[in-house]
Amino acid sequence: MKSISKPHLVDLLRMFDQNRWITPRIRYASVRSKGELLEDLSRHFKSFSYDNVVTFVPRYRIDFLPKLEYNLKERAYYLDGQKKDFPRESRSPPKFVVHKGPVTLTF
Repeated sequence: MKSISKPHLVDLLRMFDQNRWITPRIRYASVRSKGELLEDLSRHFKSFSYDNVVTFVPRYRIDFLPKLEYNLKERAYYLDGQKKDFPRESRSPPKFVVHKGPVTLTF
């Protein structure tokens, strides 16, 4: 994991936060050092490196988490074998829809 740049680690943590893949949430503020981010990630994942590919394996069972890999040569993340543009996806504004009409809230 140490081979991954800090901006790419922050993008990964943003995606975890947006998709709610990890709880409790890992803070990814720019004032935190790369070592602190790696320490927090190591609490949730084991990482294995083989042929310039870092594979993240959850330490505890997460059924809805896809297989996560990072290719060091391409500097790209792969989810279930498909290349994903985490920097662009993590920085995109959230999508929401406003519907006019009556709304019922239940507590």
